[in-house]
Formats: sequence, C-alpha cells, structure tokens
Amino acid sequence: MKRAFPCAVLALALFAAPAGAQHHRGSPHDHDHPPGPHGGRVEGAGAWHAELVTQDGTVAVYLTDGDGKPLPTEGFSAVAILKSGNKAMRIPLSPEGGRLTGKAETALGERPTGAVRITAPGGAAASARFD
Repeated sequence: MKRAFPCAVLALALFAAPAGAQHHRGSPHDHDHPPGPHGGRVEGAGAWHAELVTQDGTVAVYLTDGDGKPLPTEGFSAVAILKSGNKAMRIPLSPEGGRLTGKAETALGERPTGAVRITAPGGAAASARFD
C-alpha cells in the first residue's frame, strides 16, 4: 500500500504536465502563432506582426498589421541579427517586392534564432524575437 500512493502521484504528475505546458511555455515572449502565409514564423513587433522566412542565405520579413493585413514596406528599414549554429550574423534588410529582404554571408537554415529590428518611415521602431 505504501508503494501505491507514490506511483499514483507520479502518474498524475506525468499526465498533468503536458496539459499545463500548453498554456505556459516559460517566457513572456512565447506565442503560438500559426505559420504565416509565406510559410515563415510569425512574431509580434509592436503594433505589427513580422513573418521571418529564410532560405539558404536569403532573409525575408513580411509585415502585417494587427488584423493580419499586409503592410507596404516602402520606406521601412530593418536589421536582422540571426544565429545559426555558433555564428551570429547582422543582416541589413531593405524593401523589395512587398517585403524586407537581405542576404546573409552564409546559409542560415530554416529556423535561425535572433531578432529583427524594424523601423517605419516615420521613425517608429519595434523588434520581433525569434527563439
């Protein structure tokens, strides 16, 4: 009987942990945004949402407003500081074809970590963090 109680407590803890983990991931920056329309990761950046798409050495950031409507990127600028493996790279981004884009020194892979600092034409700035 003494062994049954600890086993029951352990079983309860194991079953309860995954349910609780869905609601709190440990960081105030963790959000469960679905993939963006271009297949990238989406994170909040102030009043905007930024979708980060990387392919080989190309970095693209698509901006949307709070309602998910695409924003024109003319006049915007950005800098991505992304890490892939042990190397961090600073990549200036400029408007091109409805997105902010730039080239990294080397391939980044599909899920680099880091941040993108975005500046609007009027000077307002915000950052999106990609962990």
